[in-house]
Amino acid sequence: MNRLLAIAAAALTLTSCTLIDRDKNPYESPFYAKYLTTGSELDAAIAATLEALRQNPGSPSLHNELGSLLVQKGFPKDAEREFERAIDADRTFYPAWYNLGLIRASNDDGIGARRAFRNTIEHKPGHAQALFELGLIEEKRRHHQSAVALYAKAYRINPALMSVRVNPRILDSKLTHLALLEMYPAEHERRSMQFQGAPPGWQDRTEEPHPAPSPQAPAETIVTPAPPTTEPATQPVKPPAE
Repeated sequence: MNRLLAIAAAALTLTSCTLIDRDKNPYESPFYAKYLTTGSELDAAIAATLEALRQNPGSPSLHNELGSLLVQKGFPKDAEREFERAIDADRTFYPAWYNLGLIRASNDDGIGARRAFRNTIEHKPGHAQALFELGLIEEKRRHHQSAVALYAKAYRINPALMSVRVNPRILDSKLTHLALLEMYPAEHERRSMQFQGAPPGWQDRTEEPHPAPSPQAPAETIVTPAPPTTEPATQPVKPPAE
């Protein structure tokens, strides 16, 4: 009997501790805080974001920022938790959905990654990177037709994704050539349309014609009359003396 009471008391103690931990602010002393001692810019950024979250724990952008920093620090599980907290704070915050998809894809959680990327596109239609990542998932599932369509749409929205420097994961796909063929008809039609502008000197008839500039009137010439000439009076001519 005493043994049963002791077990029950221990269970109650553990339960109370669990409740206390749930109520505790997770940013007071997180597990990874003890590793922020290198003096690096990354550690300083994590510490600053933690402090900001202590003041504003409901900010989705701060949760997302902390998650991105923790990935760089090498704590992917803690990063995934931060992306989830960002989404809990705002279900429409698509950057956190995309980042969560990347984390889950790296953990071979295809179902979770697919859901996260689809939510990214739902809240941010035309998100080219999410479309490309969905294409990779569909290709891995051997749904090649769906993958090619997703790749083609992503490349049309952001052609830079076809560059290895911008998007190294393009090397993970074996369907890029098919995506380019999928894109070709629309791209060829668009580029072959040579639209013309108005020819030089064209004037729209709906507009009032501009009056032609009047020729410059010559400057008025002011003629100053010459002063009158005073001629001597004419003297009578005397006849010569005989």
